Formats: sequence, C-alpha cells, structure tokens
Amino acid sequence: MTAPILLIFWSHRISFIIVACLTFIVLAVVVFTLPTRVAATVRSSIEIGSAPVGGKQEAFELPENVARRIPSVYVPAALLAMANKGVSPQFLAALQNPSVESIGRSVVIVSTIDPSLEKEAKEFQETTADIVIKELAPRARALREGVAARLDLAKRAADNLEQQIKDDANEIKRVSTLTDDLRGQFEKQRASLAALYQRTGTELQPGESSMVEARIRELHEQISSQTNLIGNLIRERSYLTLDLGKLRSLYNEQSKAVANAQFEKNDFNETHISLPPTLMPGMTMTPRRLSLLLVAFLISLLVAVGTVVLIHNMDLRKH
Repeated sequence: MTAPILLIFWSHRISFIIVACLTFIVLAVVVFTLPTRVAATVRSSIEIGSAPVGGKQEAFELPENVARRIPSVYVPAALLAMANKGVSPQFLAALQNPSVESIGRSVVIVSTIDPSLEKEAKEFQETTADIVIKELAPRARALREGVAARLDLAKRAADNLEQQIKDDANEIKRVSTLTDDLRGQFEKQRASLAALYQRTGTELQPGESSMVEARIRELHEQISSQTNLIGNLIRERSYLTLDLGKLRSLYNEQSKAVANAQFEKNDFNETHISLPPTLMPGMTMTPRRLSLLLVAFLISLLVAVGTVVLIHNMDLRKH
C-alpha cells in the first residue's frame, strides 16, 4: 500500500514541489504583510478599607480574596450593568477578561484593549470598583459604628471620672477649711482655759470661784469634742485623698482608652478607588511570524498533497 502511494507522489513530484512552493510563498507574503497592532492598557486600583487592630492596619477583607472574586462575581455584574445601558455586546466581549492581582491592601485591575475602547474600558473598571465598594460597605459601616460606640463610651467614662475628681477635690478643700477653722477655735479655747486656770491661782470674789470652775469644765468638754471632730475630719480627708489618687489613676487609664479609640476613628480607612481608571502608554502587538510561517508550511504541504491526489484521479479517468 505504501509503495504505490510513494510512486504516485514520485511521478508527480514536480507538480508537488511547484504547488507547495507557490502556496508557501503566497502565505509567507501574507504573513509578512500583516500589520502590527497597537494595544492600549487601562489600569485602576482599589484600596480595601482597613482599621487599626492590635497596633497595625488590618483590611476589612483579604485583598487576595477580593481579587479572586472579581473575575467570577464582580466582572459579570459590571458587564450586565453596562449591557443594560446599551453598550454593544462586541465591546463587552473584549472587556470580559481583565487581569486582576492584589498588591498589599490594593487590588489592581488591568484591561488590554483596542485604543477605540478606552471609554468603555474606563467605565467597566469604574463600575467594577463601585460594585466592590458597595459589597464591602456594610462591614465597614458596622466596624465604624463599633469604633464610634467605643469612643463615646470611653469619653463618658472619662467625663464621669473627671467629675468625681472635681467633687473629691472640692470635698477635700471643704474638709481642710473646716479643720483649720476648728483648730483656730481649739487654740482660742485652750488660751481661754489657760487664762481661767491662772485666775484660779488668785483670790476670787465670793461666788466667782464656782463660775470659773463651771467655765473650765465647759471648755474641757468643748476641747474634747473638737479634738474628736478634728480627728474625724483628718481621717476623712485621708480617705478622700486616697480615693482621689485612685480616681486620677483611673482617669489617666481612661484617657488612654479615649486616645486609642480616637486614633482608631481617625485611622479608619474606607474602601475607595486609589487609582482611577487610567490609560497607560500603548504597546505594539507584533504578529508571531515564526509560528505563522510554520502553519503556512504545513498548509502548503496539505495543498500540494491535495493537488497530487487530484491530478492522479484525473489521469485515472482519462485512461
């Protein structure tokens, strides 16, 4: 079976070579005359929202997870939204396979397109970014409300402690003033008592001695009562001073909690477009001529084989 086939090709070798060469030359000319194509690149970036956790910024959602969902979830939604606006299906087909990667807390979207699709590519990436931001918004809102609640609670606790500190300081001041007044009275009473004792050492008028003794007993009772009262006031001031120290320590700690909550609030970042869709410098798309020449060579062989078979069949019909 193989020998007759080889004989057939050998008998028509000239035709085989001529057809193969001519076909290859024609196809090679076509390959080398293919125009180079300029492709445009539209790039955008979405920064995933974050909040300080344990002293460092943590994203609401892992950027790599968002990047994986973009081609399968967010891109179809964006294309559907654009289709509803009347964008041509041909344009949408050219936009359906963007390149997506995560870098740090950012997700980068790149579309390689024909320069004529710049407007549609930018709209597509904006729509995709809006869908991602809308998807992450509820979690960001919950986290922000949590931070605001902690800040409000910390501020109220700090205000209560500050008011208690003022109340204790005023009470200490009142007790100190009262103690000083009682001490002044105590000194006056002691001076009066000393003067009465001096009078008892001198000759007194009839009936005056009993009055002096009664006054001495009264002063003793007053001095004893005031001594006890002064002692109680001193103890109360000591308790108040100790409590004031504890309150100030708690207030300092609570002030740190307020500062931390305020820092969390100020350092809270929403998910946003960090790089709007931007047309990057175009790149030249050169045809893969070597691969195309190989395909042309194979096509030339097939055409030559077909020609030989056709000529052989025609010869058989003539005979």
